[in-house]
Amino acid sequence: MATIHSISTFQDKFQGGTRPNRFRITATPPSNLATGGNGLFIDTHCVAATLPESIVGNIPIPFRGRIYKFPGDRVYNDWNVTVLDDTGASSTWDAFHAWSELFNSHEDNVAQDRRHVSNFCVDLTVEHLDHKSDAFLKKIILRNAWPTQVGPVSLDMAAANQTAQFQVAISYSHYTYLAQNPTD
Repeated sequence: MATIHSISTFQDKFQGGTRPNRFRITATPPSNLATGGNGLFIDTHCVAATLPESIVGNIPIPFRGRIYKFPGDRVYNDWNVTVLDDTGASSTWDAFHAWSELFNSHEDNVAQDRRHVSNFCVDLTVEHLDHKSDAFLKKIILRNAWPTQVGPVSLDMAAANQTAQFQVAISYSHYTYLAQNPTD
């Protein structure tokens, strides 16, 4: 009889795990972002991301010398991605700066048009993919997303055999989570 801590029990239960390099990110640029039809390139140029976290705070309620913790409000922290920079019309750094320019200009400190959230926010989709196909295991749609920080591109004469990358911090109002439909 196999014990709960045996390698045989583990082998019977383990289904191969998931791969962190199997992911897809998609986004349609905001309606008034002029990208020349090229998009944000986040679908092809994103090299590292996470499944975003969600935190439910707690409300401490004192009761006779003890603290009763009650579920509080949900908080969504910024979502961080690492993106490859590119040249010409494929410059992701330029595209993210153009996006952030829609809601706060570098020079004038004004927004182009904040009357409609679709003018500067998008829904970003993050999919963790199966290692056997392109079917998603987990799919999260970040609702009303926009870049809060476009990180620097490091320039270094000693940096050989590598491409330029930068970080982008993205805020969003909430997310929708879709789990893979069970096939068993």
